Amino acid sequence: MKKAVIIEDDNISQKYIRLALQDVVDLHFADNGKDGLALIYHLEPDIIILDVELPDANGYELCHEIRHHSQFLFTPILFLTGHTSLDERIKGYSAGGDDYMTKPFESSEVVAKVTALLRNHEQKVNLQSQFKEAQSTAIESMTGASELGLIVQFFEKTYAISTFEQLASSIFHIFKSLELKTCLIFDTKEESLFFSSEAISKPLEKELMMRLREEDRFFDFGHRTQINYPVVACLVKNMPMDDPARYGRYKDVIPPILACANQKVMQLEMEMRLQAHTINFSDSFKNIRMTLDDLANQMRTGQESGSTLLNELLTSLESAMPTLGLDEDQEIYLMRSIESKVNEAMAKVQSYETIQITFDSLIRLLQHLVDDQESLVEELVSKDGLAEEQGPENTNQDSDDVELF
Repeated sequence: MKKAVIIEDDNISQKYIRLALQDVVDLHFADNGKDGLALIYHLEPDIIILDVELPDANGYELCHEIRHHSQFLFTPILFLTGHTSLDERIKGYSAGGDDYMTKPFESSEVVAKVTALLRNHEQKVNLQSQFKEAQSTAIESMTGASELGLIVQFFEKTYAISTFEQLASSIFHIFKSLELKTCLIFDTKEESLFFSSEAISKPLEKELMMRLREEDRFFDFGHRTQINYPVVACLVKNMPMDDPARYGRYKDVIPPILACANQKVMQLEMEMRLQAHTINFSDSFKNIRMTLDDLANQMRTGQESGSTLLNELLTSLESAMPTLGLDEDQEIYLMRSIESKVNEAMAKVQSYETIQITFDSLIRLLQHLVDDQESLVEELVSKDGLAEEQGPENTNQDSDDVELF
């Protein structure tokens, strides 16, 4: 069973944590910072639950100290506090925390957060070697390219991108060559999509990025910077604040990449909506066509049956006429009257042929509309179509979307 160290001075909170997690992890408690650090160094736990306010220490400072030891660099740390402000969350994230839980809390919330943090930590450990290999490959592939060249290469790549995952991967590929660790948010009408260059996004990281979406285009805190665009946001986690020249270059390089990504996200969402619309349109047409075909068949069957019945009636009357005992004038008058009505009925039956022709024309028109719709979507999502719509020569964009700094 995985080990957990809980540094919490409140007996009631300790009791709730014990009841919630006793079957999940091996629990070890300390009620002050000094004893808690000693316990952590001795046990090397898999997760740490840390109260922000302790009798002898500040939880954020303790977190800083723990993170200075390489063996605890990626150990999940969950803060406990009664504060809920954005400033407190920034402090927790800047100190190196992975998640944040406010008091009072529910047992189910503790279990869910601890389980998620342990699972994410396992995934991060498993992916570390793959990430290092991918990072090395990305850096080698971009060796010798200027920062302007990186932007041009990214613009060229976006023409062939067809998914949000491919777009995020292309952005990370560029930023890794600049030795930047980043997270991305793509805001679609359906949901906000999160991506991380380190494969896993911390829950606190996601919450913080969403809160910072309301800030200015650039929002700096510590060695981190979030850059906001209408449907794209990027958090740079290791911005070179202590190197003004490099920092300035990055603030010139990153915005055009994110501006292009912002347009691409909107384009991809529109393509997906068009494809969904086409599928719905085609399905609706199939249903309409089936209904019209069925109605036309019923009319055709009714026409044939009506014509047959009228002809049989006329033949039957002609055969029975001599047996009715009518004189010649009466027979002529009766037959003419019957033939007139039969001819009128036959004319109405035959008019259904015109309706059938109209149905056929309507079906052909609907088929033509469906074909045009599918052709339009194919053109929009083709590589050539993307190049025409999104090529560098198309500069008719809102100035806010291409602002560099």
